[in-house]
Amino acid sequence: MHQATPLPEPIQGRSFTLNESDACGVTRKQTANRGLHTPSRGIRVPWGVAQGLADLIRPILEVTPDGVASHVTAARLWKIPLPAWLGGSFQIHISRDSPVSPPQRKGITGHHTSFKPGEICWVQGLAVTSPLRTWLDLASLLDLEDLVAAGDFLVCEHHRSFGPPRIALVTLAGLKEGLRHEFRRRGLVKAREAAELIRVGADSPPETKLRLALQRAGLPEPVLNYVVKDLNGQDCSWPDLALPEWKVALEYDGAHHRSVKQKGIDDGRDHLMAQLGWRQVRISQGVLDAGGQQAVVVRIREALRAQGWPGGQEDR
Repeated sequence: MHQATPLPEPIQGRSFTLNESDACGVTRKQTANRGLHTPSRGIRVPWGVAQGLADLIRPILEVTPDGVASHVTAARLWKIPLPAWLGGSFQIHISRDSPVSPPQRKGITGHHTSFKPGEICWVQGLAVTSPLRTWLDLASLLDLEDLVAAGDFLVCEHHRSFGPPRIALVTLAGLKEGLRHEFRRRGLVKAREAAELIRVGADSPPETKLRLALQRAGLPEPVLNYVVKDLNGQDCSWPDLALPEWKVALEYDGAHHRSVKQKGIDDGRDHLMAQLGWRQVRISQGVLDAGGQQAVVVRIREALRAQGWPGGQEDR
């Protein structure tokens, strides 16, 4: 059986355009072999080769003059958290400025828009909508809670005594200022509502959604980025959500908390918090799956009352 001629090194093991293969002297017969598939005209992708998102998008932008990765695609490049139903989408979103028609090709969702100065950035050599513009575009796609979670991600920043500092992609003031200059945009009313709910310091969407659930239930608003100090004034705990006036802390335990080592660390921290008079509430995804956000509200309300909070009666 005749074996296909290997592709030249510059285009081996990655997606490429036919213009690239032509420049390498590859014939169209070679680009039609069974080891390559055609996701969109003028583009070839090798079967069975793992590629990053940027490598998949690059050839699409190369065959789309003036194209800019936007919406969900830009969110994935910026690592903005998306709901599961949207985050796994294989559709590539490309926008072009209003004088140019939106791109129309297989596997592409084209958008016709206008860009303001500063709304196009370069990420891994790709033209991508800025973090703020991406968030504004998502406002027409996401529900309110997911939009707040995306906004929390953009504005999150902290400088803890452990780990690298986290720098905000957009300041909260900058996000609100950007909204002041927006008119007649789809999802704008929702974006303005979300902006009033965004807070600095949330590290994950579950933390954002738990915070919003507590606020809806009429409980005191939790503090983010709060540092609990020991009797010597040293940092000893960094709860996900804290109610310092009542010494109640809420921790969302993600997957990494299941390891034996991490569980030991968590148990030690819980003991120290108890010695300092804090009541710690740990919430896992299993708790959320079983009882939903209401189960968290009940636990936090009970913890607050145990710590002396004179709040209202539990909703019936």
